[in-house]
Amino acid sequence: MASSDLLRVNFTLSPAAKHAAEALRHEYDARFPDDPAAVLSISWGYVEGVDPYSGRVIVGYYPNSQLQDIAHGIQEVSGVKFIYFTVEKFHRLFEGKVLDFADDRGFFLREP
Repeated sequence: MASSDLLRVNFTLSPAAKHAAEALRHEYDARFPDDPAAVLSISWGYVEGVDPYSGRVIVGYYPNSQLQDIAHGIQEVSGVKFIYFTVEKFHRLFEGKVLDFADDRGFFLREP
């Protein structure tokens, strides 16, 4: 897939989300010291058999061992480089939103 075929990032990240993503990176690196985090991944997920629009934002990391395979998909917004891993039907759920974080909610999308 060429980078021109990627769905472009259509949201921003709050300072709280950036801080939480960095904390997640530290947890990941502690758990997998032989293959540390290379790049953040932001996607939409849901439980199988449940309405996909009642799903939620999923945040994780690709390890260094996969960086060569995914490097073409790295985008940057709000000063953060990441893979925006979604499909067309969920892309609109992110449109114009802010990815935020709260201890009691985790990562979530909100209006600006």
